[in-house]
Amino acid sequence: LAACGSAVGSRTQLPPRTVTGSFTSGDASLSYLLERPSGPGPFPAVVIGHGSGEVRKEAFGFLASNMIARGFISLRYDKRGVGDSTGQYSMVGFQNSVRMIAGLSNDMAAGAELLRSLPDVDRASVGLIGVSQAGWIIPLAAKKSRPAFMVMLVGPTVTVGQEIYYSRFAEETTTPFDELSKTLAAYTGPHGFDPRPVLEELTVPGLWLLGGADRSIPTIECVEILDQLIAAGKPYTRVVYPFSGHSLNGANIWPDIEGFLRRMKVMK
Repeated sequence: LAACGSAVGSRTQLPPRTVTGSFTSGDASLSYLLERPSGPGPFPAVVIGHGSGEVRKEAFGFLASNMIARGFISLRYDKRGVGDSTGQYSMVGFQNSVRMIAGLSNDMAAGAELLRSLPDVDRASVGLIGVSQAGWIIPLAAKKSRPAFMVMLVGPTVTVGQEIYYSRFAEETTTPFDELSKTLAAYTGPHGFDPRPVLEELTVPGLWLLGGADRSIPTIECVEILDQLIAAGKPYTRVVYPFSGHSLNGANIWPDIEGFLRRMKVMK
């Protein structure tokens, strides 16, 4: 991937704008798609994290294309055990969530190290971005890889058990959100992975983009946790789009992402 001299001594051949390959994380070989902006760099870069399910590297093209357009190298990869990646795939539930999220965060941290190994990447400007389930994965990956920033679209800050319980009562219903909050407050079941202790420890700046009409994750409770962490001095920012659901439909998220990245001084 390194730039090499061309036949004309005064010119340098730039690395290819699109590259596929694989990187290693533990016992898995993860198949990736890396895409560059035009120009010589050095560039800031992002690893794009997965939502739930059997996610392939071709997913989340809207994140990749928008970050590339803003001058970032983008790295996407097949989730372990999916597509061309080896390893064992499993759904995440409250019983296996601590183990699974630890493994998935190792994969994302390994992606950050791959980016830092590239000669046209600004090593101090590598970040993590992702959707939904990535909200649990990214903070733990950030603890391991110390990125410059993290951005989470509809990423939960509640426990895995709370999110599963909430979605059971909320998805495909019109139940008012205050009633859903009362239902969730009464939850006494298992919790599984809890991101809050990791978020309390981290010093990596983070941006959460949340939907006020989300029926997959409990936005009200996620915001309460974030506001408590912000009040305690953590470098976090949250934006709620009042009428958007879990897909952030109708929300103009990119001005908020751009503003955050400029404040982090990783985007011009």
